[in-house]
Amino acid sequence: MDLVSPHLYRDHMIEVKRRFKSIDRILGAKKPRTLTSELDDEFMWLQLRQIVELVAYSAIAADEERYAALRQEQDKNADYRVDSKPAKVLKHLALVNPHFLPKSLGVMVPQADGTKHFEHGSEVALLDRFLEIHDVAGQHLHAINPFNEADVLSQKSRLATARSRIEREAAYLKGVLWDHAKVGLQFQPGSSPRAVENAEQAWIVKFGQAETEGVQMLLAKGI
Repeated sequence: MDLVSPHLYRDHMIEVKRRFKSIDRILGAKKPRTLTSELDDEFMWLQLRQIVELVAYSAIAADEERYAALRQEQDKNADYRVDSKPAKVLKHLALVNPHFLPKSLGVMVPQADGTKHFEHGSEVALLDRFLEIHDVAGQHLHAINPFNEADVLSQKSRLATARSRIEREAAYLKGVLWDHAKVGLQFQPGSSPRAVENAEQAWIVKFGQAETEGVQMLLAKGI
């Protein structure tokens, strides 16, 4: 097993956890942590967008050869290492591995044969939901043209509901990521990157206590 890929994934998940912690710190504060509540919201939208982007780029690690082959198939001059649009990365990954998004895990239940089974977690990772969070967050991170009345009204509406939306999306992403499995598929060079194969590896990730810095990660090899 390539050890670089799981290390990269773990490092990205540690960064995800740090960003959850920064959101929680603001949500738990009695007064604005920046200058105003609106700036607090803007900061938290940035963290949510970064979390989706970290998930996107780190997901390549489990299917790197497949992803690289797909990008070559789409454009012979494509170099996946310079892909810089996370939303497109997520869509590309969906073409090579229908199970590429983190799978939320519930409690672990020992089985009679000595194996262990994880119950389903509290949330289901959906590509459309991740893309929507990324897009909505981006809308909060750009100044608008004040001469466009429609944009001004749209912004006022977004700002009025920003805090409740942030709380909802942060809870959703936590539900998906806090305890999850990341699955990579088998791939033979020269075969179609779109052909679904058996799982080659699974990484079990547990964020653990919120106040701690690290995450636990268990590596499993497909047989």
